[in-house]
Amino acid sequence: MSVLPDVPRLYTALAEILAALLYAQARPPRTAKLVYWAITAIWAILLAVFLHLTGHVPLAWWVPCMVTAIAAMYLYLWATREMNLREAGYSCARAFVLAELAASLEWQLHCWLWPQRGGGEIPALLLLAAVYGALYGGLYWLERRRVTAARLKVTAAATLMAVVMALTVFAVSNLSFIADEQATMSVYYIRTLVDIAGVLILSVQHEQLRETALHSELSAMDAVLHRQYEQYRQSKENIRLINRRYHELKMQIAAIRAERDQAKQNAALAEMESDIRRYEAENKTGNPVLDTLLTAKSLYCQQHGINMTCVADGTLLNFLTTGEICTIVGTALDNATESVLTEQDPEKRLIRTAIYAQNGFVMLRFENYCTQPVELGPDGLPRSSSHGGYDLKSVRAAAEARGGTLTLHWENEWFTLRVLLPQK
Repeated sequence: MSVLPDVPRLYTALAEILAALLYAQARPPRTAKLVYWAITAIWAILLAVFLHLTGHVPLAWWVPCMVTAIAAMYLYLWATREMNLREAGYSCARAFVLAELAASLEWQLHCWLWPQRGGGEIPALLLLAAVYGALYGGLYWLERRRVTAARLKVTAAATLMAVVMALTVFAVSNLSFIADEQATMSVYYIRTLVDIAGVLILSVQHEQLRETALHSELSAMDAVLHRQYEQYRQSKENIRLINRRYHELKMQIAAIRAERDQAKQNAALAEMESDIRRYEAENKTGNPVLDTLLTAKSLYCQQHGINMTCVADGTLLNFLTTGEICTIVGTALDNATESVLTEQDPEKRLIRTAIYAQNGFVMLRFENYCTQPVELGPDGLPRSSSHGGYDLKSVRAAAEARGGTLTLHWENEWFTLRVLLPQK
């Protein structure tokens, strides 16, 4: 059986660069785009030059050179993307196995078509572009389709499993090369099959991590919904008690008016009317669920020195369920109140709420004074805990379930949350 040429090192370098770039997309860059791409270009050139210069080293130096290339991929992922050490190791293992598969598969086809030719010729370069383009393009499309807003929780065990799998695949797929340092077609068949198995196993592991992250996100969102609904039920009970207290106060006022001492009568009336005004917060919007929520939030704001104004047409929300109103309105107001409570100046604890029709849509607008700039992440939600987390994810999910959208904006010390829903 004829001996075939080995994979050109520049082909291997290109495979590793593309694989690292593919799996780097899972996390946002640490720097501005221009800086990120400059670092990427420098890293890619250095990696390609290193692999090219070490392409003909003795076998004793071959493994250390590969380890150095893997370390370069690892450092690149960790330094340029918002990954911790475990996440970088996990992504590096996936990228390395994928690069091995791409290089092996492409060169196997090359040797099948042109057994005695090396790389660099135009037909070989066209084959390289076709195989790498199809493989990496297809995987990029799959990765983008399966993207989730939830951050995968890459544990130490998951990283260890990925690294062990990558090392095993590398060792098994290269045993024949280490044994006789000569490549035949059967060797490429074995290496390609082993690499395919490694990519599939790591893909299954990644899918399990993704499902776990989705389950955690859904559980957290369900907890938010349950909390909002429980708050609604408690608020409804509180309002019932307040209404009963109103009746008692009216009876007491009637008794006081019968008091003959005018001075005592006026003092008692003034005191009681002042107490009543503190609780005159019940909103009448045309939607009983919205009325209950706004009344409860108004009472809370009065107790904590927050000035909340509201202009709302509750009838526009009659097509929403109780749970949806609790999730959208309750969560938005919770986030607003938590934010303004951090303001030291009571005069700056301001919240504005409006619900109105706009061009065939229902606009729910929640604004609160916020001196600190709010930075939005790649998912469009705030990075800080003052305005986000799973709470706003649940609001967005509820809006999207009705064909609507959630948008967030901070400008001139005001944070604005808008929910736009198709009007029913």
